[in-house]
Amino acid sequence: MGLFKNIFKKNNSELDSVDVRKPESQSQGTASTDKPSIKLADFVTITIENGAVGSSTGSTYHDFYVYEWFIKDTGEIFYVGKGRGDRYKEHHERAYEAEKVRKMYNTDVRFVATDLSEHEALDLESKEMTRILNETNDRLTNRIIPFFTERDNGYGRSPSTPPFKFEAAPILYACEIDEHYFGIKGRPFDKVEYKNLSSVAFIDKNISREELEIVYGGNYEYYQHEVISLLEANGNKILKSKYAKSVSAWIYSSDDYVTNNDLDEKQAEERIGRKIPSYHLIDVWKLLKADFSNVETEIPKQIEIHPVNNRVPLSQIRNKNNWEKGFDDGFKYWEQGDAERKTGNIEEAIRLFDKARYNGYFAPVLYNSYAMAYRKLKDLDNEIDILTEGIERYRATREGVQMIVKLKEQRKKAIAKLQKERK
Repeated sequence: MGLFKNIFKKNNSELDSVDVRKPESQSQGTASTDKPSIKLADFVTITIENGAVGSSTGSTYHDFYVYEWFIKDTGEIFYVGKGRGDRYKEHHERAYEAEKVRKMYNTDVRFVATDLSEHEALDLESKEMTRILNETNDRLTNRIIPFFTERDNGYGRSPSTPPFKFEAAPILYACEIDEHYFGIKGRPFDKVEYKNLSSVAFIDKNISREELEIVYGGNYEYYQHEVISLLEANGNKILKSKYAKSVSAWIYSSDDYVTNNDLDEKQAEERIGRKIPSYHLIDVWKLLKADFSNVETEIPKQIEIHPVNNRVPLSQIRNKNNWEKGFDDGFKYWEQGDAERKTGNIEEAIRLFDKARYNGYFAPVLYNSYAMAYRKLKDLDNEIDILTEGIERYRATREGVQMIVKLKEQRKKAIAKLQKERK
C-alpha cells in the first residue's frame, strides 16, 4: 500500500487523520487511454490510470466550467474546481482547507473556461492543476491532484520540518498548507517526566518507511519491547484508551500532524478535564534506559508447542510472490470462513482459512481470524503457531510494523495462558 499512498501524494499520517482533514470533493479518478506503468519487481507491475482527478456524473449538458479561487492581495490560486450553475460560489463542505482560506482572506473567483462538456471540464481541471503545480509556487488545497506533477499539494510535512535522525524523536509537524495559509507551526513532543509514566496509553499511528528506517534503524520492535518491558518492570500501567480517567501520558510511536494532537488535547480536556503530556517512544526509551539501566527486563520464555493441523508448508503456498493474485484467489475463502467462525462452525472456518492461505491470501485479518478460531477451540498450540507464522511473514516483508506488534501481543497472551495451564 505504501506505493499507492505515494502516488496519491499522501503520507501515512495524513491517511490516518480523517478527523482533521476532511476528504476533498473531487476524489475519484477517471481513466484515460494513456497508461504508464511502474515495475516493482519481476512479479508485479502496477498500471497507473493517469486521467482526470474529478468524478463524472454522466451529464450530457454543455454548461460546465472550470473555476479558480484565489487570494486577491497576492493572486495566489488555492483551489481549482469544475461545476455548473452556482457551484463556483457555493460553500464546499468537503473542501475544508479551501473554505478556511476563504474565511481568513479576501478572496475571489475567476473562470478558466465556460460552456464545456463535463468531459472537457474534467480534463481542463486536471490540466490547470498540473499547470499551477508545475509552473507556479501557489499552494493548492485540492486533496486529489493529477499524477506526475512536479510538486505535491502541500499536505505532507512542511519544508521547515526537521529531517529524521537516528534515535531522535521527530516533531509534531505542520503540513505546508497549514503553515503557509494559517501560520500553524510544528512543535516538539513534550519533555518526558517519569512521574507522568504511571498510566500510559500508546498512540499507534502507521509508521512511515522513512521514519522506521531512520529513527528506529529498521527495528521498531526492539524499542517498543524495551519501553513496555521497563514500564511493566517498574509497575507502570499500560492502558487501552487514551481517554481513560487514569491516563497520565500518551506515547506516540511515530510523528503526527500537530493539528491532530491539538484535537486530541481538546478532546481530553472535554472528556477527562485535563491536558495529557504527549511523548515520543524514543524519548521515553532514552529516559527509561538512563534511569533504569540496571533493571533486567523480562526475556520472553520459550515454550514447546505441539500444533496439529492440515496447513500446507509455506513453501507450497500458491501465489506467494503475487499478492494481487493471492487476494483474488483466496479472499473469498477467508470471507466464507469468517462467516462460519461467527456462526460457531469453527472446524469449517479453519478449513476455509487453510484454503485461503493455500491460494496465497496474505492479510492481517486472516491471522486474526485463525487466532480467534483456535482460541474458541482452546487450541493454544495452534494459536501460538499461526501467530508466529504471521509475525515472521510480516517481518520478512519489512511492512506492517504495527501488525507485528499486535500479533506479538496476541501471542504473548496465548503463551501466558498455555504456561498457566501446564503448571
